[in-house]
Amino acid sequence: MPNHANEECRAVQVARAFFQAATKLSEDNEDILPQEDGADQKLSVFHLFSELFPEYANDKDRDGTSGKNGLMRLQFNKIGYEMYEKEQSRRVPAVRAKPGNPGYGFRRARWRNTIEQGEDRRMCESVLRGLGVNQERIDRIRKRVADFRDEWDTVRRPSRPAGPGRPRGHKRSATGDTIEVGGASGGAADVGEAAAVVATPVPPPKKPKKATK
Repeated sequence: MPNHANEECRAVQVARAFFQAATKLSEDNEDILPQEDGADQKLSVFHLFSELFPEYANDKDRDGTSGKNGLMRLQFNKIGYEMYEKEQSRRVPAVRAKPGNPGYGFRRARWRNTIEQGEDRRMCESVLRGLGVNQERIDRIRKRVADFRDEWDTVRRPSRPAGPGRPRGHKRSATGDTIEVGGASGGAADVGEAAAVVATPVPPPKKPKKATK
């Protein structure tokens, strides 16, 4: 009989190590990693974990390849939220919601750069070796993390998408001088005064009256 408690403990250990090896905390507030998959792209952290460590993931989307006693998505995500804050954002997919609705993700989490020589690659390899993963499997994991990193950077939506209409620009005066609108150095009063100067025509000078003899 398998010891389910020990298997679950090992799955939690592997999941924590995977987060450490494959992801990192970013300084960019725009960075976020999805906890769920979208309709078109399967780019969640759990999806990659279940691909690379199927024996420790109970993924209902992978018939016959996941471990029956592995972690489910909810359990896996809770481990991730021990390391990262939970954020609701339109940058990540929302499950069973209309397109454009906010989903949930790991705030300021980012995939490591596991291909180029550097701290990210060293951390990834060091953590995985500590789990007893052989070098051939480590190389495959590094490659798949890099694939997810590149694809997620391509498809991730911005937090403030551009709205309808043209972008905010500049107003020009009659003489061709550019007047900044809403700049850092000018307030609403400055803008109003500048607009008034541009809009008000200058009357032509009056001819002097002839002196009477």
